[in-house]
Amino acid sequence: MAMTLEQLTAFVETVEKGSFKQASIRLGKHTSTVSGLIANLESELGMDLFVRKPRSLEITQQGVEIYRYAQSVIRECDLLDVKANSLLDGLPSSFTIAIDNDLMDSEVSKIVARLIDKFPTLNLKVIAVDPMQVRSHVLSEQADIGFGISLFRGHHELTIADGYSFDVAFVSSPNLHFENKVIPLVELRGKLQISALFMRQIAREDTHNLSSRMIYSNSLEGTMELLKQIASWAMLPKFLCQDAIENGELEHFYVNPTESIRSNRWSTEISWLSAKPTNSAMDFIIDELAKLPDR
Repeated sequence: MAMTLEQLTAFVETVEKGSFKQASIRLGKHTSTVSGLIANLESELGMDLFVRKPRSLEITQQGVEIYRYAQSVIRECDLLDVKANSLLDGLPSSFTIAIDNDLMDSEVSKIVARLIDKFPTLNLKVIAVDPMQVRSHVLSEQADIGFGISLFRGHHELTIADGYSFDVAFVSSPNLHFENKVIPLVELRGKLQISALFMRQIAREDTHNLSSRMIYSNSLEGTMELLKQIASWAMLPKFLCQDAIENGELEHFYVNPTESIRSNRWSTEISWLSAKPTNSAMDFIIDELAKLPDR
């Protein structure tokens, strides 16, 4: 077969516009030209695509099937054109971002959506991992950019940029009856704490672990589920557990009288290999993540 893209385009436009005349207006061609292109396509395919009536066109069942494939061919040709232009402009072909599981929210998803709009031919991978794996994926070049909770220390192979910061809340199981109370440390030490595993892995548990009894969790979502079932407490990003506090699944408490005024704060970080030059996709993600407001 020697069908052409011009023939397929004329056919698709005629189906969508409902007539040769309207398709010709859309394509900027004479009506006879559009009609002729479709007649030639029918000849190449060996089938009728339309039933031609005195005042209207009616697509055949075979035409319906061909229409679906023709749409796909045109879309692929459009993508090919965009891809060729992106290669000529030196735009990246692939991009991978490793994101902390607990930070993959609607705002980050919107940034990913804008990245796709800006680079439509980009082969994109979004990998959701635990906090410690964010940096390791970047260091092993499994990801170009990492976005996760700050690990409170630098790394000689990585460039670390600040992301947003957020309040950290002391929360507990309703079984402890701590709601809105100031709990003395001596009392808190005797209660079971669910601690962030990454704090232990980076040797920062002395600043995080206040209890003498511990359970470690590598997921903030998992920590909240444990709190709902076990008489225990934890320190969690307030924006992630606010809904659970408001609906009574968790209780918010304090360890000092001024904490309701000056909350503990953690932050997020954006990381990439210092030795690897950034490209336009990386620059876009870095800039967009850095603009996210504090929570």
